[in-house]
Amino acid sequence: MTMISQAKYVDGLFYPECHPGWGGCAEELFHYTSRYSAYTEALLRNLSDQRQFNMSGYQAANLSNEQRRLMAAILAHKPCCRTARDITQIIRGVINGESHVSEELTSHYEDQLKVIPKDVELVYSGKAHHHEMADVAPLDPLLNLASRLQLPVAVRGSHVEIPLKELAQHMDSSNSSLRNSLQEAILQLHFAGYQLKNHPGLTHREVRELSRKRPCELRSYHSPATHQRRHH
Repeated sequence: MTMISQAKYVDGLFYPECHPGWGGCAEELFHYTSRYSAYTEALLRNLSDQRQFNMSGYQAANLSNEQRRLMAAILAHKPCCRTARDITQIIRGVINGESHVSEELTSHYEDQLKVIPKDVELVYSGKAHHHEMADVAPLDPLLNLASRLQLPVAVRGSHVEIPLKELAQHMDSSNSSLRNSLQEAILQLHFAGYQLKNHPGLTHREVRELSRKRPCELRSYHSPATHQRRHH
């Protein structure tokens, strides 16, 4: 599994480096802000292929030091079925009031755990990553799907603003083809360095107004309809 091993100390806090593929889900798993909860739950459900998984009752504040260290170690790896299932195992443990993690699970991440100290506070820190896919258009799959689903999307720099609750509902669609396409599109954005940001109540009209108010940033804002017209 692909792993990120960098980390740093700042003012007595330890900032483990998460793989960019997790995007804002890493912050949700570390701090549970609720901004990304439905989206994180849907992504883990699809990645792990556990359709009944849910995060109801999970509170990141209830992570024991041992669980938090292991969570950081897992998040240093690329999102995949294996890492998603290991994260869901930790989440279930927290929901059940457990504080320990299994030796078997820990053994899969021994190398990464070696660089994460035991007696310091671990803090998630969002970090912009360099675009890793310079020869492709990583926004296109999500924008095309958003057009099909009538989801408004506003893109400014590396931030992709979208109503995450509505996106999560589509990620839980009974249509497995749609679920898989959305998952791949989202991971592609994450890998390319984009960050999905929650924008509740965003409308197509608001996206058009943003484009008109900031013509110098016209290239940075899109709605599905605008994007579709530009490709014809």
